[in-house]
Amino acid sequence: MACARHLEQNGIYPDIFEKRHRVGERFPNMEAIMHLMHRPIKDSLVYLNNLLDVDLKPAAVVHTVEMHSPNHKAVITGKNLGYSTIRGHDDRSWECQLANTVKAHINFNCAPNYSELEKEYDWVVVATGDSSISRDLGVWTTDLEPFLRGCIIKGDFDPGKIRLWFNQSLSKQGYVYFAPYDSNEASICTAAAPSSPDDIDDLWAKTIDHFGITPEPGSEFKVEEYKIGRVSTRQIRNILLTGNAGGFIEPMMGFGQVPALLSGFYAAQAIVTGADYNQLTNWFNKRYESSLILRKYMHGLDDKAFDRIVLALNNRLSQSIINNSHIIQLAILARMAALRT
Repeated sequence: MACARHLEQNGIYPDIFEKRHRVGERFPNMEAIMHLMHRPIKDSLVYLNNLLDVDLKPAAVVHTVEMHSPNHKAVITGKNLGYSTIRGHDDRSWECQLANTVKAHINFNCAPNYSELEKEYDWVVVATGDSSISRDLGVWTTDLEPFLRGCIIKGDFDPGKIRLWFNQSLSKQGYVYFAPYDSNEASICTAAAPSSPDDIDDLWAKTIDHFGITPEPGSEFKVEEYKIGRVSTRQIRNILLTGNAGGFIEPMMGFGQVPALLSGFYAAQAIVTGADYNQLTNWFNKRYESSLILRKYMHGLDDKAFDRIVLALNNRLSQSIINNSHIIQLAILARMAALRT
């Protein structure tokens, strides 16, 4: 959608193929854009809206992040720490918002073979949200295969408050993530790196029991071995790889919305201007490497280590650093983690 938007701004109207019956993720869920994770960009939403000339709306401005370990809690507050965003088939999702800005016809329930499209079109932009085509092309390396299980719950929520739990008994080598859609509905998800599909089912059962939640009927979802990784090149002949197909997900926490949207913009820019797509997107390579270092560091932590980290975050100095996060970037955090390991 981001690529199509920028192409149309330059007078090029693409054919769009969508294998599902409508725009959006295959399951409803909430994600977040945290300013700390996207420096040196000051405000990613403002940056993206200006770049694509759109008016994407978040679900809420995040003013509070609660981080829990087994024995401690840190509460980080600020006027604007970032944004929560809706993904999926919801009309408020970013996919649907972007689709409303695109004039080109979307061919739904259609999954053509990319190798056939390559022969028919000048350019083929792959934005499938997974690595299957990249693996088929032989340019993909998997670094992480997390499992996800989640659902929607009803209640009375503050839309601007996000909660995270780092607890090995609930999310092995991962975390439990909670974010409201609005004041009455929220998403809760276990993101983990277990050894098997049965293991994630056991962790999810413990999560439901631990929080005493009742999933809304039909809202539960499960993703097995979701591949996060890198590509050796993002352009093969006239094929451009964007989003997760181009390796634009940061492995530390799975942040990917901002890089994915930027990859779509730069794919369009490469088509319009003839610029080298790999060069336009090589800024992400260092970010990925830094994020992977942090992910590997996180893999080595146990509950006692999470207790120490969360306790350390719950002081004025940590709060000040996070709220003035222009001084902290992924590369700096990665160097600190590398020194500790």
